[in-house]
Amino acid sequence: MIKKATMQDLDRIVALTVEFNENYYGRPLNLDKTKTMIEHMINHGIVFVSDAGYIGGMLVPDMFRDDLALVEFGWFAKDSSGIRLLDKFIQAGKDMHVDEIRMCTMSTSPAIATRILERRGFNLTETSYKLVP
Repeated sequence: MIKKATMQDLDRIVALTVEFNENYYGRPLNLDKTKTMIEHMINHGIVFVSDAGYIGGMLVPDMFRDDLALVEFGWFAKDSSGIRLLDKFIQAGKDMHVDEIRMCTMSTSPAIATRILERRGFNLTETSYKLVP
């Protein structure tokens, strides 16, 4: 079952974020900051949870246009709920009449994540790089 997240889901979402980070990012999280940011998303953004996954983001104004975007900041599922979570997130964006919905994948994300997004109509708009000096 997929539902809108509440503060009762906070610890589960933090645990999923820790697991995602261990699997795909490889740098330690600041757990206090992580918890604070997820609390903020739950209280002021859009977060959906399943039994073993979540997707969350915030409404963000475009810096250069009169557009409003729903920007995903976390999407991870350990079961088959990932696509259903994405679909709920997309529907929430449509219901709020946003101008665009932005999703992000990492260079370490499984290739299926990109295929799922493309099947839902997303197209590649930017490529991000990082340098660790």
